[in-house]
Formats: sequence, C-alpha cells, structure tokens
Amino acid sequence: MATEQIKPRIIAFEVTRRCRYYCRHCRAGAGPDFAERELSSEQCKRILDSVASFCIGPKKPRRRVYKGQPIIILTGGEPMERADIYELVEHGRKLGLRMVMATCGYLLDADSIKKLKKSGIAALSFSLDGASAETHDEFRETRGAFDAVISSARLAREAEIPFQINTTISKLNIAEAFGIADLARHIGAYCFNPFLLVPTGRGEELDDLVLDPIEYEVFLNELLGFKLTSDIQIRITCAPQAARIAAQSSAEKRASDINGCMGGRGFGFISYKGDVQTCGFLQVSAGNLIKKRYNFGRIWEKSKLLEEVRDISHYTGKCRQCEYVGLCGGCRARAFATSGDYLGTDPVCPYKPGEKS
Repeated sequence: MATEQIKPRIIAFEVTRRCRYYCRHCRAGAGPDFAERELSSEQCKRILDSVASFCIGPKKPRRRVYKGQPIIILTGGEPMERADIYELVEHGRKLGLRMVMATCGYLLDADSIKKLKKSGIAALSFSLDGASAETHDEFRETRGAFDAVISSARLAREAEIPFQINTTISKLNIAEAFGIADLARHIGAYCFNPFLLVPTGRGEELDDLVLDPIEYEVFLNELLGFKLTSDIQIRITCAPQAARIAAQSSAEKRASDINGCMGGRGFGFISYKGDVQTCGFLQVSAGNLIKKRYNFGRIWEKSKLLEEVRDISHYTGKCRQCEYVGLCGGCRARAFATSGDYLGTDPVCPYKPGEKS
C-alpha cells in the first residue's frame, strides 16, 4: 500500500520539561527538578520557521492565520516556565501559524493572560483530572492544583480567550469523567477532551490503572452517546477505537467527526530536544530538527518511522487482520509501551477481527 503524503494540521511543540508539579501520569516525566537543557529561543523560532515553510509555503503572506493552516500547541512540562513564551507565541503568529497552549494554569494571572492575548495566543487548554480538588490534586500530587485551573479558566473567560479542558482517563477517575465534562461546561470551556491513559513516561508506573479492554469499550460507547447529546464539544484522544465504534453504530446515531489515530498523519509532535515524533506518547524519533538543519518537511516526508506508521500494510498482530484498521489505526504508542513493537497490536482493544457488531 502506498504511503499517504499529507501535511500535519496539528503539531504539539514541547518547549520545556520544566514544571512545578510532579504528576503521576506525566508522559514527559516533567518536574521541578528537571535539569536537562531545553531548546533556545533561536532554536525554537527556527523550528517554527521550518514548520511554516513546509505547511504554509514561502509565497503566502503571513500576517494573519489562514484557515486550514496548522495549529501549534505549545506544551511541556509547563510552557509558562519559559521567560520567552510570549516571544515564541508572537513569532509563530506572524508566520501564519495558529498558536495555542496547553497549561496547568499555576503561572497564569491577570497580567500573564493579558500578555498572552497581546502576543496572539488563539486558545488555551487546561488539564483537569478530577471533578473535585480532592481527586485532581491527588492525581497531580500537588495541593492547590485544582484551584489553579479554576482560577485560570476564569481569567481566560474574562479575557475572551477560548479554552478547553483536557482529562487523562484512568481507573482512578473514570467514575468522574462525565462530572468533569459538566464542570468544564460550567466554567466556560468550549470543549472537553478526554485522553485515554497511555503508560509512557512516569505513566509506565501506572500500567495497572489503564482501563482493561472491557472497561475501555464500555466507556467509549458511553462517551460517544454523551457526545451526541452534550451541549459542550467532545473531542476524544488516544482512543482510536472510537472511530470503529462510531462506524458500527446505526447511521442516525453515528458521530461524524470521530477520527482514528492521527499520529504521523494529521498530527505531529516535536520534543524538547527537537525530535519529530508521531505523538508525545510514542517516544521514538523520526529525525532531529537540529541535526537535520531544521528541515521539518524532509523529516515528515522521508522518515522510515513515519512511512511505516502511515502504511497499515506494515502492521502486525490483530491490528493487521482487522477490517477497521484503516479507519482506527490502533494506538501505536500503547502497542510500543507494552510490546516494544509500535506496529503491533493495541492491547486495550477487545474487538475480534471479523466479528459481528
């Protein structure tokens, strides 16, 4: 099967691994004592230049964001730990990139929100892993983490900066998932984005908290039903089997905007070292931008890793046999975390290829 050639619509750029929290599930292994060198301001800007050159092209004027051009998610760690964060946002915006940021919220106040808006931030996402301070603070292992999110959401709402709520779903908080969605709506979020736990980074220690296949299937069915009736937008991440479940539903109940795995296709990731990856959870490099002279396009189009991930004929195990693999794709990061083979079977999927829906 020929490898599809597409440009990414969303790129998460890990600008730091510094963070004052030490969250149990952090895929980056970020924390207050993280001492490895991160990319300089100049290196970050050159990476943004390279992405814009490939995704937008050198001939288009770049004074505003163009519909359909890539979203850059500044992530970490905590991006606000960088003193140059406003400078990076402004640089990306001037290139024509839609700049957004994922944050824990603890460094946001009225002044920093004002600076972010002035620099051109288009939206924010806040991490919220519990419907109460007790659950969220325990998950984040930091007292006051819940209050920081609620306060930051209020500031964003007052500044008219759109924001969504991201939630990592595990056995610890699955019972609160829909309560978190209701809270997200109540505090003014336009979207609730549940991520199904992938055991990478510090999350490797939480393998026993990953939903088992039956829990996973039941939750996705409930989540898709909730999506069809909710007055808040629901976006599902790290759960490509949702696309298969939606396809198995009757036409009148089918959610039309459910995607399988976008890693290495419509979504890309750039690490704090400049490595291009399919996503932040599959920590295998497709090529390093510093070593490759900031040629994002060459890595994106020529990498063997990305070619293998995009071409489902390379897949092995149950995923290779599945009639929904082209729609779903399975989670390559979960396959790698459990077997060391990113082309192998996604262990959390209970579906048996060929069985009746």
